Amino acid sequence: MKQFKIDDQKKDIKNWILPGNSLSQDEFLSGIKQAEEGPFFTVQESMENFEQWLKSREKK
Repeated sequence: MKQFKIDDQKKDIKNWILPGNSLSQDEFLSGIKQAEEGPFFTVQESMENFEQWLKSREKK
């Protein structure tokens, strides 16, 4: 499982939601393809990750 920090994600993502920024169809499609390559988890994996997160929060 590859995890990214928020800072890493912000470096790779253009801010497409601001008015005045245009987005070509190729940029749009490459963004979709990049999102589809992201990590996908089964329900069980998601529950385990959530439980680990809860336990880490309890330790603080």
